[in-house]
Parts: sequence; structure tokens; C-alpha cells
Amino acid sequence: MADKGSYVIDLKEKDLSIEKIGGKARNLSKMSFAGFNIPPAFIVSVDAYDSFIKKELEGEISEILDSIDFEMEDSISHGCLSIRNIIKSEELPSDLFLEINNNIMNLPDGYYAVRSSAVAEDLEDASFAGQLDSFLNIKKENILEKIIDCWASYWNDRAVKYRHDSSIGHLDTELTSAGIAVLVQKMVNADISGVTFTANPVNGRNEVVIESTWGLGEAIASGIVTPDIFVLNREGKLIEKNIKTKKKGYFLINGENTLTTIDKADRDESSLNNIILKELLETGIELEEFFGVPQDIEWAIECEDRELNNDRELKNDEKSDNNKTKKPTTYILQSRPVTTLTDDAENDDILWTRAYGDEYWADATTPLFYDVMGKMLTDYVNHEGAQIMGYKEITDSKLLKLHKSRVYFNSWVLEKAFSYYPKFARSKELLNYFPLKDQERISEYPSILHKTLLSQILVAIRDPDGMMHRTDKAYREWAHGFMKKCRSFDETDLEALDDVELLSLYNDIETAGIKHYQLIRYGMVSHSIATNLMIKNWLVEWLEDNDGTLYAGLISGLDDNKTVEMNIHFSDLAKTLRETPNLSLKIGSIDGISSLDESEINEIISSDSSFEKEFDQFINDYGHRSNTREIMYPRWGEDKAYVLEVIKLLSSSDLDLRKKELESRDNRSKTGKEVLSRIKKQRWGIFKAKLFGVVLNLAQTYLTFRENQRFYLDHLLFRQRLMLLEMGRRLSLREIIDDRDDVFFLYESELFAFFDINPSSLEKSLKAELNEIELNENTVSGMKGKKLKDKILKRKKEFYRYKSSLPPKFIKNGIEFDDTVTEYNQNAVYGAAASPGTFVGVARVVESIEELSQLEDNEILITSNTDPAWTAVFSKVGGLITETGGILSHGAVISREYRIPAVTAVKGATKIFKTGEMLIVNGNDGVVYKK
Repeated sequence: MADKGSYVIDLKEKDLSIEKIGGKARNLSKMSFAGFNIPPAFIVSVDAYDSFIKKELEGEISEILDSIDFEMEDSISHGCLSIRNIIKSEELPSDLFLEINNNIMNLPDGYYAVRSSAVAEDLEDASFAGQLDSFLNIKKENILEKIIDCWASYWNDRAVKYRHDSSIGHLDTELTSAGIAVLVQKMVNADISGVTFTANPVNGRNEVVIESTWGLGEAIASGIVTPDIFVLNREGKLIEKNIKTKKKGYFLINGENTLTTIDKADRDESSLNNIILKELLETGIELEEFFGVPQDIEWAIECEDRELNNDRELKNDEKSDNNKTKKPTTYILQSRPVTTLTDDAENDDILWTRAYGDEYWADATTPLFYDVMGKMLTDYVNHEGAQIMGYKEITDSKLLKLHKSRVYFNSWVLEKAFSYYPKFARSKELLNYFPLKDQERISEYPSILHKTLLSQILVAIRDPDGMMHRTDKAYREWAHGFMKKCRSFDETDLEALDDVELLSLYNDIETAGIKHYQLIRYGMVSHSIATNLMIKNWLVEWLEDNDGTLYAGLISGLDDNKTVEMNIHFSDLAKTLRETPNLSLKIGSIDGISSLDESEINEIISSDSSFEKEFDQFINDYGHRSNTREIMYPRWGEDKAYVLEVIKLLSSSDLDLRKKELESRDNRSKTGKEVLSRIKKQRWGIFKAKLFGVVLNLAQTYLTFRENQRFYLDHLLFRQRLMLLEMGRRLSLREIIDDRDDVFFLYESELFAFFDINPSSLEKSLKAELNEIELNENTVSGMKGKKLKDKILKRKKEFYRYKSSLPPKFIKNGIEFDDTVTEYNQNAVYGAAASPGTFVGVARVVESIEELSQLEDNEILITSNTDPAWTAVFSKVGGLITETGGILSHGAVISREYRIPAVTAVKGATKIFKTGEMLIVNGNDGVVYKK
């Protein structure tokens, strides 16, 4: 037991041990003693807790512990509740009360964090972190109460069960693994927050990366904003500076983290100036040297003069002559080792490629969506499909990897599948999935045509719907039936279902969607690629269509393209808006439609009945679609503001997409007649023309198939999203997760552990949820006692960190690399020729769909990748440049539809080119020139 006067410890004391202050405070103590500026803080030591328990409560607690049956959850829960109640009701000894209270009274004004710091948190053989309570934004007068609440949390059900199972003494705090301290630390009222990495977390280079935004760091962690990014070498030279639009920020107002709209003048301003950048760089390097390894450092800056809006004077490097502006104070909140590679970056010796995913799954991806769609692609597209076709080598290979929020495909699986393709079909677009050093080898790989023929015979026997003449028809039949199921689903009140019914409905919808994946494995993976490459190859070989003009003409203006139909309806709405002056004026005067809620949107729309009827019909037809396939984000039916924003944008142009589509169909017809006429004049022309016509019809069919499967997949994902949100709502109510949307940062196995469909174990499962049971290796995916909330926070930070940056194209043994982008003379950048023609115009870099409203007529749209939601604005675009994709990517297909010159697969395009630059897009050769 400690002597009087040792209960409260200053963090600046030397060599404070974990036995005195617990694991959470030890790192802060090291930094404080070394002179790093952390927020004002003190520790209520383990001795204080020990003294209180042993003087007043040890006997009572010991009796309760003896009465607990640790095999019975109810017994543990009842006993722990009794212990917590007596801790909270007992008065502190006078000496202990006076020392703690005096330290509280000496604290500066403000709000405080009161955090548990358990001794067992950092032990190598114990996983204790996250089990105890912490409290944020606490007023000074409430700190003492929260300290006691932290002590009481040492006796929550999970912590007690954990100590019992780990043979850690509950009361014997002489043991080095027992006891609890409490950290009391001032909350920083941050004007600017961010993180410093002393090694580049994207590529591992010896560079310092600094991310920052206005207000508290919660805006970055929650994904509300994309932070400004600064990359510096260790001498302080700025290598890269990427300033983002920061419309929102969290600020500490009246003790609450309040989401606030940033003034327009500051949204596009740099949140850091050169002086602060230099300070953060130097501090980061000092911390790295202090700890001996590269550091991931969270920091916050308080600016003294609150009347300076976000310290704009300082930000512009202006020194105040009247001393109104004081130097801002930078606080170090946390410093930990950088984890450059993801946890699963084992030496698996597999070459992983992001390039194939760029054609189909290019968005940043949450863990839950990775499981939702990834298992279907693995089980039904890869494994089952390979088994049916006799591809024995790849029937059980791992297909996918989630790395830095992007989906990578196993290149060996792709290579084996492509070996069944004839040599002429191994085009440069397909070879682009592989590193340069492998492309020639793969292109010359012997064709195993007898196995290719055998695979088609096996498909005809084992899965007749996979035959090229049947797949499209089978898909349309499935889609018709699935839409009936969707209509039935839409009449279901999800909240009225119990857990078993909800999971059963989820399984029913998921099972109904299996046929989608079983058919796209043929329609997309083989039929679409094979037929289009055959047509493209013949046009080059027979008619010298080297720039792809004839090819583009033949595959545009296709019937029943759901994406084109959607864009036409967007155009119709824009036309209606233009022809409704009062409504047009009303919508045109609104700055920031995206910030309006649904009731405000409905009020605007209802002011004109004709527009309202047309708008509602659009939502009915396309409300299941979204700006991205990632199911974490709302669909248009949930986010009508986006739809209205696009309509407003399109209404500024008088382009009629219905008329344009008729022109495309007319052009396709004329091109088709021209091509067949020219082929017939060649040797064996009648035969070649007949063959060409058959294959062209299939190529057109499966290009439409390729677009339309997205439309129906969106229907499937929308219903899955609604059910997953309902599961998230229930877990949030049970306090298992903090927020409903946090459910998307669980993996399926973790989520469904809380929704056990086995009635015999249901009662036990629900009790476990409500009491926040220990999550050990045998329950939820090896959580080893840590709360799901801790894991979720880590995953969210990773997702938002990499959401706006495209990681390298390849990974092998945890090493990332790119090798397929060429830039020379600083004026020419090569990518893939995706849509023919050339265009000279002004660049517009768009990094998120929210920025599309800035797009002007006939600008060159430069972005990472596009999805169906983007293509409504293609009617305004003069040229397209994307960082991902090939000739069959969505952006390429729609560019050819609208005859927009396009270059895809330009790595780093959003960084290489700047808004306002004059560029030449050469879609014939796949080159972009700077003028």
C-alpha cells in the first residue's frame, strides 16, 4: 500500500513504471519527460486505487468474488454489478480525496479526458486493452466522479472474466499484472489536427508524410473530410502538396465535438503553413529518434487568437505587427510505430495485381463489402467456374486480397485462365494486368486449344446456361425473377423481424443473388472479353482500324443499355428543369445542394408537380444506384440531394441525350454497313463477313450484358445494404458498436457471430451481446479480448487514410511496385487507348463525385475511376483521363458511346495533371500531351 502523498503523479517524472501508471499512460510519460509537448495531464496512480480498495472495500469485494460461479454468465454479471455499485457509493478516504481534488482544482480551465490505464494493457501475454472505460469532454467539477467510474470499470464482466481466465489476481495489486491507474488530460481545443508519418505509409519510402485538416482529427477518422497531404524529404524539401476541399470540421464547443461548416474562404486553403510544416517535420524526426523506429504521430494545434478564422494570417506566413497573433501551440496526442504493410502482408510469394480489379472493383473497399462480394467472386466465379470448365489448377486458389482498402487479384489465377485464350486474344489490354517483365512470356504462352475446346464441352454438359448463345437470355430470366423478390422484400419491415428472421432473410436474398455471379463468370470473364477482342483484332488486321474508330462506332448506340437509359432520364429531368423557370431559378440559387436534408429536398421538388412526378419516377427506377459500388455509402433513394445536384449541373447545358443516342444508333448502323461492305470485298469476304457479323452480334450483346449486370447487382447490393444497416442499428443499440455504419468495418464472421440462426444458442448469444462478452479466439475472429470498437477504429482509420490515394499496381511478398506507366519529356504521358479521337481542352481534376459540380462544358475530366453514377455528366465532357481501367472498363465503354476521346490506366493522373492546364487527349494512341 502506498504512502500518503504518492497518489497523484506528474507525467514529467522520470522512469515511471507500468506498475505505477498503467500501460496507456507510460508512452505519454516517456514523451513528457523527454520534453515533447503533450496536453497538460496527471496520473491517479495504481497506489491510489490500491489504497481505496484495501482500506475500505477489500473484504466486501472478496466475499462477492468467492460467491461468483465463473461458468455462469448470470453469476458473473450479478457479482460484478454489486462490486461496481459499492465502489461508486463508498466515500474516499480524506487523504486520498484531498490530494486528488487539489490536483483537479489546479488544472487550467477547459474540458478533460479521463481514461483508464490498466497495468495489464501492454503485457505481451495479455490482451487487456479496450476493456475499461474512458470519458471525454469532462468538466473539471465532474473529473473526480469519472475517476471513480474508471475504477469501477475494472470490475466490468469482461474484465473480471478475463482476469480469472488469465490467472491475474483481482485484489493482489502487488502482482505486476494487476491494478488500474487513471489518466486525466486536457482536451485540446484544436483549430488544426492531423497525423505525421515519419516513413511514407503508402510506399515505405524514407519520406515524412503529414495529413491535416481544420478542427479536431475526428473529421479525418470519420471520413467527413479528405485531409490536406504534404510529403517532405527529411531535409524539409516539399516533394508533394495536395490541398483538399474541407467543407466540414469538428470543433470542441461547449464540451461537445460539434460538426461545423467551414467558412468558404478557408475550405480550399492550406491548413498548414511552411513554419508549422517545419515544426511538425522536426518533431516527427525527434520522436522517431527517441523511440528508435518510424512513428505514426497524432497531433493537434491550438491557435491563441480565436478571432482569426482558423488562424488565416499565420497560415499565409504573415507576422502580426501588433502582437495580436501568438504562435500556435502544437500538442502531441499519441505516437506509435508506423505499420507500413497491412497485417496480412505475409511472404505468400503470390504476385497480386490491382489492374484486374480496376475493370470491375476499383473503389476503396470496406472489410464487410470485401467479404460480401469477395466470397461470391471466389466461390462462384473462380472456384465453381474453374471446376465446371476443368481448370483444375485454379479450383481452390486464393483469388483476392484486401490491401490498403483496395482489392487485388491473384495474378497466377488470371495467367492460368488466360492460357486457355488463343494467342491473338491476349491483347495488350489483358497483358496490362501483369508486370512488364511477364507480359511477353504470357503473350507467347502456348495455347492449349484442346483444353479450351474441352472446357466448352464441359460447360455445355455441366452448366448449359454458360454457353455463349444462352448466357444473356438466362441472365435476363434471372433478373426478371429477382426483381419480383426485390418487390416482395421492399414490403418487409426489417425492424419488425427478430434476429433469426433478419439473418434468414439476408441468406435468402444472398442465395437468390448467386445466379448473378454464376452467369457473369461467363458473360463478363469470357464472352465479353473474347468476342470484343476478336472484333477489335479483326478490324485492325482486315481494315487497319489502328485508332479504334470503327470499333468504337460498332459498339456504341446499343439497345437496352441500362446506364445509357439512366443518363437519358437524367437529361430529361434537366430539360424539364430548364423549361420550368421558377423552379430552375430556385434550384440555381442554392449553393451546396448536397448539404440539404431529405425534407428540404422534398420541399424544393414538390414546388412543381410535373418535375416532382418525373423526379419520383427516376428515384423509383434508379434509387438503388449509387456514386460507388461500396455498400457503406448511401444509394440515390437515400441521398436525393446528389440526384438533384446532377440535374442542376446538366441543366446548364442544352444537350439532349435522347437525340444524341439516336445519332449514336444511326452511326452504329452506318458503320456496320461500311465494315461489312469492306470485308466482303476481300478474299473469302462472304465467309469472313458472315463470321464477323455473328461475333459482332455477340460482342454487342455482351457489352450490354456487362453494363446491365451492374444495374441488377446494384439491386442486390442495395437490399443487402439495408439489412446490414439494420444489423448495425441493433448492435449500436446494444452498445457493441458506436455507430450503425460501423458495421461495415466488421468482417462477415464477426458480424454474424451476433446473429446466430441456431435457436438453441440464440438466448446465450443475445445475453453475450448485451453483456459485451469476452471475444476470444474461439468466438469472433481472434479478437483476443479486445472490444470490437478498437478494431473498428483501426480499420476506419486505414480505410479513410487510403480512400483517396491509389496504391501501387502490384504486391509481392509485401513489397509494392508499379512498372507500366511511362512519362517522357515532361510533356507526354502514356496510358491505354480506350476511346478514339483527339481533344484539346482544359483539365479538370475531380477526386470525388462531390466535385463534379465544378465541371464546365468541354473540359477534360481527370479522375481515378468512374462508375455508372458519373456518366450522367459525360455529355458535358470533352475528353476523359482515368488512373485505372482498360478498354472494357466502364469509363471506356461510355466514352465510346458518347464519342469522347479517352485514355485510361494513367497511373497518378490526378497528381500529374492540374486543373486549368491545357492538354491534348489522344485516344487513338493512349497518350496525353501537355501543351
